[in-house]
Amino acid sequence: MKRICIQWPRFGPYHLARLRAAQAHFAAHGVEVIGFETAGNDALYEWRVERDAVPFRREQVFPDRVFEEVPPAEMHAGVTAALDRLDPDAVGIMSYGYPDARAALAWCRRRRRVAVIMMETKADDAERVGWRERVKALIVAQFDAALVGGTPQRAYMEHLGFPPDLIFTTYNAVDNAYFREGAAAARANPDAYRHLPGLGSDEPFFLASNRFLPRKNLGRLLLAYGRYRERAAAGGARPWRLLMLGDGVLRPELEQIVLEERIEGVTFCGFQQIDALPAYYAFAGAFVHPASVDQWGLVVNEAMATGLPVIVSTGAGCSYDLVRDGENGFRFDPEDVGGLAECLALVAAPGADRAAMGRRSLEIVEGWAPEAFGRGLWEAVQAGRARADRPPNPLAQALLTGINRASRNVTAFHSVEV
Repeated sequence: MKRICIQWPRFGPYHLARLRAAQAHFAAHGVEVIGFETAGNDALYEWRVERDAVPFRREQVFPDRVFEEVPPAEMHAGVTAALDRLDPDAVGIMSYGYPDARAALAWCRRRRRVAVIMMETKADDAERVGWRERVKALIVAQFDAALVGGTPQRAYMEHLGFPPDLIFTTYNAVDNAYFREGAAAARANPDAYRHLPGLGSDEPFFLASNRFLPRKNLGRLLLAYGRYRERAAAGGARPWRLLMLGDGVLRPELEQIVLEERIEGVTFCGFQQIDALPAYYAFAGAFVHPASVDQWGLVVNEAMATGLPVIVSTGAGCSYDLVRDGENGFRFDPEDVGGLAECLALVAAPGADRAAMGRRSLEIVEGWAPEAFGRGLWEAVQAGRARADRPPNPLAQALLTGINRASRNVTAFHSVEV
């Protein structure tokens, strides 16, 4: 084995951290890593376009295009041509929901190369319909091995009929060292960050970071925070503030909730690039993630890497592997406003050992460091090599072709709200 392509629609900070770790791990075995990026930009995330030098070979199929604006047929053809040129022995493929991923899978089956699905989907992310699940199972079976986020993602792959011994975990990693070291630097020099929204005060605060979408459940977070403030004030305590990082279509609605419910202490900080994030984590007292549906929730990884207690909804996929109730934080039902208010009160209580919770967060999240992604992907590739020589399943190939032809846009067959 000489070469692997690791494919995502567009690289953000998370992907680059994983690619660097994969490069280090695969290079030790004499294997070249190629970061395979479908487009130079996308309409979904506000990450800046990263152009810094990287230690791996970086290939962009459509470097000057926005991912969502590339027609599916053109995307399929471009990805296929790029893989023909690069000729990898294996491809790590981001799921199956977009045309670029399906093109990469079809290429691997035709060329009998190792196809590893990299997936964070779990069963309760969307309404599951029987016939769609059968189609999905047929497509997923064309992969040779899987690298998934954690426990619920593994369970969903097994539900789709994928062999358990070919499923590996630790797909969902962030650059733990970047956040840990950045937070330590911010705590050592707080005055350098007082210009950032919400950080001009020394009063403690809860931190939330999301795109403002319905499935992020931010309205209930605000209502729960309002109840927490009432409870704290009734007990004679000074309530913590709430800082909301992010932006999106629901911002006016969320601001209206704050006004109508007369909730004090909330600051909308807007979207912040990765450079500013360690400072927000550094000065937070705890991190809260209320999503009703979230395949994983990488912001929880970030918060834990800075040593924060975390309060995480059971709707977030990461809650099953990263949150240990009473040890590094608490889990709650995303529909239970009172339960979330109780969790906020528990973490903010004067007697809560938040330092111990933070240390436990650091211990747990090290299992999901980028290095773990590199190892997990290597293990998946090695396990998949024994299956890669299978001939393509004609029905699955026909399905992939049919889906490609029927797609009006890149998200046509994507069932989770993005």
